Amino acid sequence: MRADRGLSWLAAALLAVWAAGAIAAAGQVVSISNEFIRIRVNAGPEEAGRLAVETTGGDPSRTSDNEQVLIYGAAEPWTSYTTVWVEGQAYVFGGPTQRRAGKGAPVGVVVDAPQVVGDTIKCTTRFGDIEVRQELGFARSPTTRVKDAARIAYYVTNRGAGPRSVGLRIMLDTMLGANDGAPLRAGERAVTTATRFVGSGIPDYWQAFDSLGNPAVISQGVLRAAGVTPPDRMEMVDWGTLADHPWDFDFPEGADFTRAGEVEQDTAVALYWEPRPLAPGETRMYATLYGVGGVTLSPAQLSLGLTAPAEVDYDYDDPRAFSVLAYIENSGGFESRGTRCRLEVGRGLAIEDGVGEVGLGLLRPGETRQVSWRVRPTGDAWGPLTITASVTSENIEPNRVVREVVVNSPPRLAVTIEGPRALEVTPENRYSPNPFELRATVRNEGAQAAGNLVVEISLPDGLRPAGAEPLTQVRGRLGAGESASFAWRARATGMPTGELTTTVSATAAGARRAEARHVVRVPWLTPELRVYPPQQTVPPESDGRPTMVPISVRLAPAREFTGGRVSLRYDPAVLTPLYVSRGEAFVEAGRLLAPWTEGRIEEGVVRDVGGERADAPPLNAPEVTLFTVVFMVRAEGATGLELEETTVLGAGGRTVDHRAISGTLDVRAAEGSER
Repeated sequence: MRADRGLSWLAAALLAVWAAGAIAAAGQVVSISNEFIRIRVNAGPEEAGRLAVETTGGDPSRTSDNEQVLIYGAAEPWTSYTTVWVEGQAYVFGGPTQRRAGKGAPVGVVVDAPQVVGDTIKCTTRFGDIEVRQELGFARSPTTRVKDAARIAYYVTNRGAGPRSVGLRIMLDTMLGANDGAPLRAGERAVTTATRFVGSGIPDYWQAFDSLGNPAVISQGVLRAAGVTPPDRMEMVDWGTLADHPWDFDFPEGADFTRAGEVEQDTAVALYWEPRPLAPGETRMYATLYGVGGVTLSPAQLSLGLTAPAEVDYDYDDPRAFSVLAYIENSGGFESRGTRCRLEVGRGLAIEDGVGEVGLGLLRPGETRQVSWRVRPTGDAWGPLTITASVTSENIEPNRVVREVVVNSPPRLAVTIEGPRALEVTPENRYSPNPFELRATVRNEGAQAAGNLVVEISLPDGLRPAGAEPLTQVRGRLGAGESASFAWRARATGMPTGELTTTVSATAAGARRAEARHVVRVPWLTPELRVYPPQQTVPPESDGRPTMVPISVRLAPAREFTGGRVSLRYDPAVLTPLYVSRGEAFVEAGRLLAPWTEGRIEEGVVRDVGGERADAPPLNAPEVTLFTVVFMVRAEGATGLELEETTVLGAGGRTVDHRAISGTLDVRAAEGSER
């Protein structure tokens, strides 16, 4: 029972009974529940948004915690409240109050009263430019793997034009069934006096229970987990002190949990997220979990409890350790001498400092001690792994308890590629299909989602990109068991040929690189000497002057090319050749190769142009230019550009079979133009 200061115990009790009845009649409570817990929220207007948590079925392995209180005020939540710090002022979230918890502190404006939306209770309050949305729902506890925890979350948004300094405090009035003063437990400490935890000293979770041998309720708060925001500090103090001070106060270090101004034990927990700037339009989330504790129990004269995350993720790059706690209670009627506790882990786990056994010495009847270890997944095994705690004594029977920890394998990427196994050569001396599609499928075979998935294709010499798709493609997330497809278009150049291997690689955060290869057989193409451009239409004049037309002769592919000669025939009534320039086939690193001849310009033919790479290695290229003839247009008309007397030389100067592909040129004025 919570009473305001200055009232006698009896007066406080009578007033509380009367007030509870009056508000129950006038006000409302909204709630959601599942098979494990129930979350209640005061609908207001007094104390709107304040919450309470109780069990429904609680821990399925015990019936003693059915329909028990975890946060005081199940019928009418008011003792637990949240503080929003804005620009140096502490405001109480939700509606106003006339009672002790937050009395006299300023409040905001409730713009959306508490209401159930799906499986969540939502409430929104404004504090000037700062909007705070409270969302309460169910979450999987990391120590039980079921939704027996309440997720208490606040989304703070700056609706103003300038930055604001914003912080948050969540105060929880903890209670275990009928026990309002059960000791709190954090890490290796049984907290029985006012205690503050800061920064890295804050444990991953905290728990409360009254007895290991016969616990009514075991509760648990989670401070580090997926979807949780670790606080900057945590304070375990009597409820009266936290009720009277919405933010900071002279911390009563070492004081017991007697409610300030009264005589009863009353534990409470405050989680602080210190003020820091919030930019205009920015939203910040604060979240914690509180619900049923996941402790595996073995009652005996030396009662033993073991708690650890029921599920952890393994990361190749950062295999993080997790906390394991053993609770030892002397439930018998006489002292336990020479008490020792030992932790053993199976394959796939390792104790971080290698020390598995701890001496506890003398345990008096009713005394509870706790021991903690840091255990790290090694990556040697996945799935359900076991940890075993045992306790021994010189004069009491030993006890042991086994708990299962599921280690989720990291994202494991598997890549497969689909594409043609071989290209064909058509009667027109072309590859088919060309271009062609290469499609990769990436599957996440691990138990964790893969973030920042990057998939990259590497094409060998002889294949080049033919589509607009980037060679590297990115996807934000690939869930466990999900697959994603990626496609590229590639074109074979004909140089080189044979068995060409394409590689697709995939990487993701926390995953090892995965690769797959695809081999396509690319046959040889008969080399072709081609006129370029093969077809062209030009005007007779350009800027009042006769049009100049460059016509090139190219070889594709050039395979071990050492030389060649070509004659190019044209219509002298339409074109006049001006000069011939060598192509890159006869240039090596900026050096002009010899022998080389510009040929002879005769009536209607440029004859015997070409050369050899006598002082350079053979050339291999998908396509190369032998030479270019620059023509001047003489008159309108059409002319063929025919290749004659063609010779292509390969390795050792041998003659290479090839095809000669001629072209055409059409000289005509644009329609409507005047000569």
